Amino acid sequence: MREPTFGILGPLAIRGRDGTAVAVGGPKPRAVLATLLLRPGAFVSLDTLTEVLWPRSTPQSAVANIRTYIRALRAALEAAGVESGRLRTCHGGYVLDVHPYDHDLLLFERRLERARKTGQPSAALRACLDALSLWRGRVLQDLPGSVLWDPALTRIEQLRAVAQDESLRLRLRIGDYGPLVAELRGRIAAEPLREDLWLLLVRALQGAGRIAEARVAYAGARRLLAAELGVAPGSALRAAGEALFSSRSCLSGSARGSRSR
Repeated sequence: MREPTFGILGPLAIRGRDGTAVAVGGPKPRAVLATLLLRPGAFVSLDTLTEVLWPRSTPQSAVANIRTYIRALRAALEAAGVESGRLRTCHGGYVLDVHPYDHDLLLFERRLERARKTGQPSAALRACLDALSLWRGRVLQDLPGSVLWDPALTRIEQLRAVAQDESLRLRLRIGDYGPLVAELRGRIAAEPLREDLWLLLVRALQGAGRIAEARVAYAGARRLLAAELGVAPGSALRAAGEALFSSRSCLSGSARGSRSR
């Protein structure tokens, strides 16, 4: 499958039809392209580009410089096999028209939407992982950034986090318990106060028949939430913990333990 022409889910990238990287230029043209790609198909004003490029002091030649950067970007588009006319000049700014399959963010959102519409958990998981495979790092991680980008960057990174959480829940549904437990432990180490991750861990351990470990995990979550936040587990985590001490769970854990000896 051909990679998208434009990439912002990681370092900024333009790829030709054969997948080879296309040079964009120096930091300023790259910042212009990044700003346009954060708002594909939308108008980006000269004022916005000026603020991104020169946040402290605007040179008198700012507009002329931006026009030079736009010419360089059009040349890069042509080198990538994209019609230079897709980068349109409008009154007071520019618009970059991008097909969803040519922009990794738009393609990510489209694949994630497809995953959510898939009723079968295994197929939904494959579609979700297919969407996440487009990520190569943090959004525009190779560029200095701009305060004008921050709302978009936050929204995009949140989309990724939501997709990752959805993939965890799907793996629980299909019974991928062992690998899921290992991944959840790593996620909890990074975000120890996320009760939803503790709930997934308890359920994954229970699903794998590791009842004793599930009880230890639940007790650890309960202690941590009390110590750090001064709260008890929520209803879902509390119900999962109580289920671990039901007669059925005890018998199930004992039976598995007897078989393993």
